[in-house]
Amino acid sequence: MLSEQGCGIFDRLVVTGPRAGEVWRIDPDWGGFVPLATGFRAWYGAWLSP
Repeated sequence: MLSEQGCGIFDRLVVTGPRAGEVWRIDPDWGGFVPLATGFRAWYGAWLSP
């Protein structure tokens, strides 16, 4: 888990398999698993930007 967004929403880094390195959001209210970024670097850069 990379971060908690609140209300049961989490951002997670995939560490194994064909999607390793991708960041996905787990949102039980809005459809479950949703890809956020194609890589950790892109996710982290967006997180750092205001």
